Amino acid sequence: MNKTKNRNYAFYLLSLLGHDVFYFAFTLYLIKFITGPLFDGPDPDFNRIMVGVISSIIVGVRVGELVLDPFLGALIDNTKTRFGSFKPWILTGGIVCAISFVALFTTLGNTNINNPTLYVILFTILFLIMDGSYSLYDIALWSMIPAISTTYEERNKVGTVARLGAGIGQLLLTIFVMPSVILGEGLFGSEQAGWLFFSGIVLVFTWFSAACACFGVTEIVPAEQKVTPRTKFKEVFSTIVKNDQLAWLAVSNWCYYFSLALVSTLMTYYFQYIYGDAASYSAIFGPATLAVVISVLFYPWLTRRFSRKQVLFVALLVMLASLAVLFVAQSNTVMVVIASVLFLAPQPIIFTSFLLELTDTIDYGEWKMGRRNVSLTLSVRPLLDKFAGALSNGAVGLISILCGMTGAATLSSITSHDSLVFRLIMCGLPMLAILVSIVVYNKKFILTTDFHDKIVKELAERNAPSKPGEES
Repeated sequence: MNKTKNRNYAFYLLSLLGHDVFYFAFTLYLIKFITGPLFDGPDPDFNRIMVGVISSIIVGVRVGELVLDPFLGALIDNTKTRFGSFKPWILTGGIVCAISFVALFTTLGNTNINNPTLYVILFTILFLIMDGSYSLYDIALWSMIPAISTTYEERNKVGTVARLGAGIGQLLLTIFVMPSVILGEGLFGSEQAGWLFFSGIVLVFTWFSAACACFGVTEIVPAEQKVTPRTKFKEVFSTIVKNDQLAWLAVSNWCYYFSLALVSTLMTYYFQYIYGDAASYSAIFGPATLAVVISVLFYPWLTRRFSRKQVLFVALLVMLASLAVLFVAQSNTVMVVIASVLFLAPQPIIFTSFLLELTDTIDYGEWKMGRRNVSLTLSVRPLLDKFAGALSNGAVGLISILCGMTGAATLSSITSHDSLVFRLIMCGLPMLAILVSIVVYNKKFILTTDFHDKIVKELAERNAPSKPGEES
């Protein structure tokens, strides 16, 4: 059993490495490609219009697909194959989302300029395919946590291993994004080609991730999960709403996701138009990303000495401090480095805490409603992430237009007013959202470790086979 667990830890780490390479490439750099080299023609009005249209489509599609994710979670829960419920969707979702991702980093046959209407149609279709297939891949991959761990301690270990792999993936992406774009540009002669080269590297990482999960991880399924009845699609949303701890956690989690997505997406703009050196993004943010890998290693130690709520509260406060430093840093290298480290260090702790709290609501939902919904419950996380990412991507498109950061804009073309407005939005809005997250989590989420342990014990007694002579 120990050999199986160690193998699971190793391959699950590798599967999350490639997953987060894709996630951050999709979340942070697709919009950068769209607002940059995709529309950099001689007509600035046309460029701004197209950036606005595509940004609106991204928001519209991602918001529209919010209702789809819970159904995808129910679909995964209802999938019964000899390979399990999760692996078929990890493999197919990973393959499809990576291919469509690469296609989005092309001009689609130069239709972006020659036939913008056709480009908008094709972009919308491809984005729908990518977003939907990524949701299947993402939900199924994270749903493996309760399938390969059963106790509180094991879930902390798996959560830490998963977040370590994700942190390494984020670190690798941050390090290779700009060098790969520059290399591709040198090899193929244009910045557009450079971004396409970058997307091809992301595809390789994504397929590697899916293969590791499907062929390297062995599920250890608790008995109670095997007898869970199928979830009817008409019961999907009522199942989520009736789980009050899941609902309140979702509100708090979304505020955090929005803050993270907005700041992370705008960070390349900050380096290019505020700090004044786009190439320094990888040079500064890359090494700073080591803080992600280091901090996640301390998570099990922290949760043994402090409650999960205490750990999460402090991590969110550190994130707040990082945004305050970033607001005043501007071109000060030392302050930018400090802000980058403070911003990145708490992320794996916040993410892992929210993820494990979300996983615990699976047991709470079964205890309260008599139904165990693994993927349906965990589909709430990508739903929130997608909603936050949609609003942040839409905001980025509008902010780039508002602050003159589109097309051929340079540092010298950005006024002091533009800089102030940009920093107020980039830092001020996320700070407000994080404060809301803290208040909601501390006031409304009552699923403590002791309460969860009591629930798990009661579920074990409830699901235990009846002894001879007892009523079944």
